[in-house]
Amino acid sequence: MPYQTVASNLHDFYILAGTASATLVGLLFVGLSLHLRIVLTAAEVRSIARVTLANFGAVLFVALFLVINEDPTSAGWQLIGAGIVSLVITRPSLVTAAQSEGRSLDMRRRDRFRLLLRFGFSTLSYVAITGAGVLLLASQFSTFEVVIVVTTVVLLLISLRNTWDLLVTVGEVTLES
Repeated sequence: MPYQTVASNLHDFYILAGTASATLVGLLFVGLSLHLRIVLTAAEVRSIARVTLANFGAVLFVALFLVINEDPTSAGWQLIGAGIVSLVITRPSLVTAAQSEGRSLDMRRRDRFRLLLRFGFSTLSYVAITGAGVLLLASQFSTFEVVIVVTTVVLLLISLRNTWDLLVTVGEVTLES
């Protein structure tokens, strides 16, 4: 299947994903600005917010790159760049999460799973975006289509989950103080 057919098949999906992501970024900023003191003082809140914003941003930029009518080489390099930039942006959150007190291999299974859900799957998704760009460069259009759609859906699901965690965490910090 030629790239233009794949791009055409994904066009409406990415219009919807980009619109949803941009809307949710705006709502995230509004919600965080209402509790700015907590965001600035609680490292966990800041980390969740950064990763969630990066996830929504990655979806937004992937959507922007894929609705442009261009050749697969340009789109491939843009996706590679978006994946790498997302990894760089979230690096401080990953380091903070790994170094936080109470974060060790003997922490509860539920806490390990939550940490993996918040940060691990986001990181894998950024790697998948980069891989999707490589697939475009290698003219593997059918595989690219599956990888990029699944990655977009995963990023949106993780971001929605992170947004809920952010809301609950801000509420807990507010009640404690």
